[in-house]
Amino acid sequence: MPPRLKSLLLLLAILAGVGVWLAGPWTREAVPPPTPDVVATEPPSTQVQEPPAPAIRQGVKGVGRVLTPGRRYRYTFDLDTRTAEDSEQERALLHTGWSGELGLTYLGAEGGQHLFLGQVVPTRLEVETGEKPVLSAAARQGLQAMFERPVYVAQDSRGRVVAVHFDPAQDATARRFVRSLLASTQFVAEHGTQWSTEETDTTGDFESEYRAGGSVNTYMKTKRRYLRVASSNVTPRLHGYLAVTLFEDGHVKEAAGSDVVESGGGGTGLPPVRAETRVALTSVGVDRQSVSLNDFQTARATLRAERLSAREPAGADASSTDRQLVGSAKPAELLKLLSWKTAPKARDEAKARLAALFRLEPAEADRAAQRVRKGEVSPALAEQVVEALGSAGTPESLRALASVLEETRVRPETLAHAATVAGRVERPTAELAEALGRTVDGTRNTNVRNTAALAVGAVLKELELLEPGRSQSLLDAVLRRCQARTMDTGVCLRTLTNAGSPRGLVYVRSALLHPEPSVRGAATTALGGIPGAEVDALLDQVMQGDPSPRVRARAVTVISQRVAGPHMRAVATVLRAEQSDQVRLEVVRMLGGLKSVDELAVALLRDVADNDASEKVRRLASSLLAG
Repeated sequence: MPPRLKSLLLLLAILAGVGVWLAGPWTREAVPPPTPDVVATEPPSTQVQEPPAPAIRQGVKGVGRVLTPGRRYRYTFDLDTRTAEDSEQERALLHTGWSGELGLTYLGAEGGQHLFLGQVVPTRLEVETGEKPVLSAAARQGLQAMFERPVYVAQDSRGRVVAVHFDPAQDATARRFVRSLLASTQFVAEHGTQWSTEETDTTGDFESEYRAGGSVNTYMKTKRRYLRVASSNVTPRLHGYLAVTLFEDGHVKEAAGSDVVESGGGGTGLPPVRAETRVALTSVGVDRQSVSLNDFQTARATLRAERLSAREPAGADASSTDRQLVGSAKPAELLKLLSWKTAPKARDEAKARLAALFRLEPAEADRAAQRVRKGEVSPALAEQVVEALGSAGTPESLRALASVLEETRVRPETLAHAATVAGRVERPTAELAEALGRTVDGTRNTNVRNTAALAVGAVLKELELLEPGRSQSLLDAVLRRCQARTMDTGVCLRTLTNAGSPRGLVYVRSALLHPEPSVRGAATTALGGIPGAEVDALLDQVMQGDPSPRVRARAVTVISQRVAGPHMRAVATVLRAEQSDQVRLEVVRMLGGLKSVDELAVALLRDVADNDASEKVRRLASSLLAG
């Protein structure tokens, strides 16, 4: 058989496999065996054949959920995580576990997010190293007292947990317990009976697959791989499952499953670590509570918003650390020190001391900003001051940073630097975002305008955690500028990339038709931060149909950073039809990252290694298969 014909037959087999995977095993009907020719010796039977079993019709889920303010869903839960770390000396074991009752009451929607009031009543709290309990009776009692305070849970329309809002009295241990429970039991729905999606747990963002089960409103979630992790340069290995049953209104009724996260070992130079989590959630009732969205909005200013993958803060008390940094130094001394320190390490140390001073003495932040606004410090020192204001991260220091942005007398270079600093703030305020917006509208300097616009996108991404409504309205203002063409198209697309909001999809989609490949490439990049099946379909269209090989290759790169399942059929087609070696190389690199979790990826790599027209592409596929 000629090699090309053999390759074509293999491709058809792979595409057929993708089609079967997409259709799901429960939709296939058995083909009856052929009936042999026989001569009837008696009258045909009059027995009525039973009709085929009706197809299971699954109920609503995700965006179709019935959301009734005041309705509370009550559950019992059990969650245990056992971690083993192997070193040359010993094996360290850690067990954390808890049980109790969880109540989730729907409050209402704000800025595209659905808010729930969470109430937890623990009946078991365990932290053990080896077999030795870590929590004393007093510590356990104090931890239980923290759960008397409510938490607020924000979900997107599909059910993905976007943020958890904690009372400031709840410490890192209490917050970690809650985030782990919510991450282990979330159900993120797309349309159909089978889908792939992106979720977040306490480690990072991961790809999951869902399939409808054999009975009404049942689903099986499979956790495939991590896409991004929060606090490590090494991506852990993930595998797990969660069996879920939904109520008729689309909310979770029961969930049970386990997952394993492994890291280190091999050639990483890190000790092997294995963490296994088991969870069970069971409904015990649905009732009503006299609560509303206003309860959340009233408490919002005092709450601490975290993503599920939030990094744990340092153990030491922040204020005592700041006092040690500042010592007996006065503001003028620190500014003088910062002005003549030129070595990067010494300058960064002086800047950290100034930021600590701003946290300890909030009024000093405005005094320092005032000197920048009046031009009383050199350009170099002004840049260091605005960096310290952003690093301090207090409401007062961010207000001072916003005042620098709105001062027309400030040098353009300092304004641009202040905008860059604002875009890096970990917990920005709406006031800072509004100041950036006014800078975009008010300045005549192109560099300042573009830098401020890009910072707006980054700020709104973080602001969405605490104030989704204001974040949404500020993003709408950005879109109005883009549609009115008061901002450059490329800058608009980069701003929307930073924001990563579905509200920018209409503008991004229109930019995919732009005559300039650079603009279409920027639009393709912007698609990468927007979730959902609609975006997956658009990326497939770009990968297969854009006139520019660079744009098509960019689409492959973007797809490689998203869930892979929805794209495998298009990827198989591109490998055979794509003329550009560069595009096929990008596809092969993407498949190399999937070979440990996807058999189709391995089959496609083997086909490329045997049959691709380019020796370079074949060699890359072979090396990935061997690695």
